[in-house]
Amino acid sequence: MRNRVTLYIYRNGRLLVFKRIREDGIHHVAIGGGVEPGETILEAALREAKEETNYDIVLGPFLWERELENEYHEYAYLVTEFSGDLALGGPELERQTPTNQHIFQWVSLTELPRLNIYPGPLTPNLISLIQQAIA
Repeated sequence: MRNRVTLYIYRNGRLLVFKRIREDGIHHVAIGGGVEPGETILEAALREAKEETNYDIVLGPFLWERELENEYHEYAYLVTEFSGDLALGGPELERQTPTNQHIFQWVSLTELPRLNIYPGPLTPNLISLIQQAIA
């Protein structure tokens, strides 16, 4: 089972996610991805944030650890300290086509329960953990 780091990047009451538009529909994806062989969770978090958003981050509070459908072992963190100009990069930019798009979207915490976010589901308990970490 592969390790995955998920980053909930927070600013001004909103979290940064990708709005994914594909032929099979629209869904949302949290920033992050798989941990590469020989890489620590911290190294993966820093790399994924830079690749996907162009942000240099400071890894914030640990939120949770869970197994995802026998596919990933997820480590989720809140990020409130970051710098840089938001820009798509890495594999997401390389795969960008008219029928496969990654669009940055800042969503309010109140919107989270209504969104189909991967990795998910984001249960009320997990959303509460995000809210507690922000407080």
